[in-house]
Amino acid sequence: MSSDSSFEGSYVCEFNNTSKKWECRQFYKTQILQAIIEQHDNRDGRQTIDQLKEFGITVYMAEHDTVNIELLKQVITHVTLNRNDRSKEPHENQRCILYRNKNGQLFNLTIDDGSSGLASTWKNLLLSFSGLQAMVALSVLTRAFACMNSESNVKPGYFLGLLIGLVLHEEMSQSVLNVAMMVVGTPSVAAFSLMSGGESDWPRKLAVFTLALAAAQDAGSPTQTICTLLGIAMSMALLAANLGSRAWMHMKWQPIGNMFGPFTPIYAYLAAILTGIIFPFLGYRQIQTGGAPAIQTIMINCAIVAILFVLSDLNVVQGFLFMGDVCDQSIINIALGSWLAMASVTSIFAAKKIAKPEAVENVEGEIDMILDEDQTSPVGFKVPNFPDYPIDPVLYREDGLKCFSTNVQTFLGIVVCLGFGAFAGVASIVDYFQL
Repeated sequence: MSSDSSFEGSYVCEFNNTSKKWECRQFYKTQILQAIIEQHDNRDGRQTIDQLKEFGITVYMAEHDTVNIELLKQVITHVTLNRNDRSKEPHENQRCILYRNKNGQLFNLTIDDGSSGLASTWKNLLLSFSGLQAMVALSVLTRAFACMNSESNVKPGYFLGLLIGLVLHEEMSQSVLNVAMMVVGTPSVAAFSLMSGGESDWPRKLAVFTLALAAAQDAGSPTQTICTLLGIAMSMALLAANLGSRAWMHMKWQPIGNMFGPFTPIYAYLAAILTGIIFPFLGYRQIQTGGAPAIQTIMINCAIVAILFVLSDLNVVQGFLFMGDVCDQSIINIALGSWLAMASVTSIFAAKKIAKPEAVENVEGEIDMILDEDQTSPVGFKVPNFPDYPIDPVLYREDGLKCFSTNVQTFLGIVVCLGFGAFAGVASIVDYFQL
């Protein structure tokens, strides 16, 4: 006797002749799937795929002779648009991508390009991210914009580079990845790596480099003032984007997918910054509880941010961040105070609508999750019953000038490289004779 095939409360019950009792087993779907695999020695993938579909799982297939980067990108795009509904429970969005070799055996197709390390770093950042530190830094750094006039001679203080580069490392890191995962709805870190073509945290590096460049300029020069304010503005944008992307996730807003085509990453990043400005307190991890506990968190943190912002008006504090003439902070105080009040109110109203996650009384038996979440899979899940088939995207590149043969491209490459090398050498010789 068996239950229906719904995901919640799935059981298989058999009568034990020895104990004279009915014994009910959970996780029966995983056992059925494993039985089918063992029955055919993983050589008849059709029955396995049909069984996965019967369990409500979307299966993407990659045959041994059709695997390429374009296929994987199409799968990622389809998952982002159609299988990432945050109004549903995680088990209702289950999907997997399988690789079938020429013998008919099935494997989990995974990406082997170092994305597992990036996924581990990203998960650590999700845990160590401090919304309070981000809010305090976002508030205090605004004081630099009171010195935007060309005569202020503002320059980065000795502590600013350390603050941005090390102290706020978790709060400023991986903003592009956070936006992709939480706002765009990219299914996994491996999918992000494949679609973006890079894993470097270049926005944070650019902000830190700009502040370092400002410190190297002539003291009091307009260039130093511009670089300082630009570096601070980029740092504030990173903080707002990280707060906004987390707030987007906590409010369970639907991902924007590929709504704007190739400009989607830009629009998504701007949307995250705007969300971080309007609902900054919803970027805190404690907000996920919703209701009264979330509102209490907002009130306490609003008070802390306000107190620290007032203390930052002291000249001795500002000297650690940005040095130069003392600037009139009246407008900044009014603007920041108004923003803090409005952001707190909007966050409180939004927090009231956040539903507290339902507690699962018995995780092992309540929901029969067939798939395991895996950030190295292009779709974010894999079947634990199958071995992995890792591929390196670099080996599947199809770049190049398709209208020319390999020999022609080799000749063009040699000519271009020799030309640029000669250009660099001639430029050096000209500079030598001009000395």
